Amino acid sequence: MPMAQVDGGDLYYTRSGTGSPMVMLLPQSSGPLGVAPFIDALAETFTIIRYDQRGTGRSAPAPTPDAMTMAGRADEVIGLLDALGIERAHLCCHSTGCGIGLASVAANPDRVDGLVLASPWSHADGHLTTMQQLRIAAARTLDPYQYAWFNASLLFPPAYRRAHEAGFERMATDAAPQDAEQIAGRLNAILSFDTRPLTPKITCPTLIVTGADDQLMPAWFGSDLAQRISGSRLVALEGGGHMLPETRGDDLAAAIQEFLAAL
Repeated sequence: MPMAQVDGGDLYYTRSGTGSPMVMLLPQSSGPLGVAPFIDALAETFTIIRYDQRGTGRSAPAPTPDAMTMAGRADEVIGLLDALGIERAHLCCHSTGCGIGLASVAANPDRVDGLVLASPWSHADGHLTTMQQLRIAAARTLDPYQYAWFNASLLFPPAYRRAHEAGFERMATDAAPQDAEQIAGRLNAILSFDTRPLTPKITCPTLIVTGADDQLMPAWFGSDLAQRISGSRLVALEGGGHMLPETRGDDLAAAIQEFLAAL
């Protein structure tokens, strides 16, 4: 089992593909199809590095609450690069991972060649605060089956849920009890992170991708970031909801490959 020895606790990781290194910062949530097709498409061009954040999967527990903040997670990313002997890498970020990616670049601009932000947020406005508080309340009150379907209704557009209804039903039926306090900690870390003071520090090439029907982190966040990050490129997809690596994986991978190939 490949483990990277990093200060604060070892990280489980996998490596696939060939080419320049790309660290994937993807959320834990997924649907019936998952992100494997998206990862496989990128692995044709890049060396893909995936890892379990501390406190998740097969990595060590988070040593302190600070380790779960965006800055703490950014330290994980740089520690992973150091452990693997990688001087510079691309960061491919989605949702929560966008905050981690921005914090990583702002603190260590010499370690990142290109930054991809898919379904990002810029700060906790009224909409995002309400949505995350609803998710926390749902985690504390709904049973695992109901919570799985509640999350799916926020993250995936109706047409996608209809097309894969049997898969979503299996996932909900098999869902393990959720850790409501861990979920609350993760979502509150998002709400407490404001990207706006960091965006002037982002000088690496940056691609921002949004979905027009994203209910959780609407497209206006991506537009805001595109205005704040000098020289960034914005790709606005017509649909796909929040989970673009799964629902629009081919389109997202193509946009990433085209953008980074032109650097």
